[in-house]
Amino acid sequence: MKYTFTALALAATALANPLPEAQGAPPSFRIKNVVSGGSGCPQGSVDIDYTDSKVLPIYFNREFTAKVGPGVAPDQSRKNCQLSIALQFSPGYQYAVYSADYSGWGDLDSGVRGVVRANYYFSGEQDQAASTLALNGPFNGRYSKHDDVAVSVWSPCGSEAALNVNAEVALTPMGGSQSGTLVATKESARFTHSVFIKWRQC
Repeated sequence: MKYTFTALALAATALANPLPEAQGAPPSFRIKNVVSGGSGCPQGSVDIDYTDSKVLPIYFNREFTAKVGPGVAPDQSRKNCQLSIALQFSPGYQYAVYSADYSGWGDLDSGVRGVVRANYYFSGEQDQAASTLALNGPFNGRYSKHDDVAVSVWSPCGSEAALNVNAEVALTPMGGSQSGTLVATKESARFTHSVFIKWRQC
């Protein structure tokens, strides 16, 4: 089963050592549908290719790249992607996001600040969880960070649930003399954003 992206990876991984909230072995699940939209991932640019029920690698293309600097249009300073990932899984379970890993590449002049953030929520639910990575210039090279999500937002009990991920990359200030690029594809140093989930029985 394949869809199409090129530089954010979403890995949904069941815990080898379950947290206190988790009960029993995680259920099997599959992706039913993926919908994307926004300046960083127009519909049709998504690619999700997975080989088992534990890892869902999702990649963005080059449009998910923020830039600032002389001659760069203001709307390039922030790129957004709204994803809706419909999962189908064994009845009697629900799942929640519990952490995220960020890894990518940036080139920021002194005075430029970069932010990579994502909000996670389920369709029809009001509660949200969030994770954020901040980078301050001067910075050039690869970065990585593990970010524990402070609040667990659980999917409704049932056999299906749509996980929504609102991701963005942004740079400030705009219109200055400093330059910055964040989440670009540079050789093999692709930006990845791995989201880990935990399961429990309803």
